[in-house]
Amino acid sequence: MKDILTFILKNITTHPEDVKVEEKIENGVKVLTIKTNPEDTGRVIGKEGKIIKAIRAIMRVAAIQRAERVRVSIISESDSPENSQNSQNSTPTEVEESLSDEDEIDLSI
Repeated sequence: MKDILTFILKNITTHPEDVKVEEKIENGVKVLTIKTNPEDTGRVIGKEGKIIKAIRAIMRVAAIQRAERVRVSIISESDSPENSQNSQNSTPTEVEESLSDEDEIDLSI
């Protein structure tokens, strides 16, 4: 799963060397967190969130094929504490689309 997401991101960003994908499991859900160069964050999200929604759809299909549950979120590198020395905000900003009740249906087999 992580490899698929990394491949997609490295091919749509202008700074592929800065793409990092972290994988954690929380409550039986595989959480993939994307960190990109600040210049690429908008490119990954896309106009009105269309690109990140498409990425999430691809990851959802891959998860269904593997009988897993997955969630994808993006964190901008410019917002992370190690990159902002004088920032008052010490936690990274997470950009994640809100899910309605019907989107949280468990499709695992």
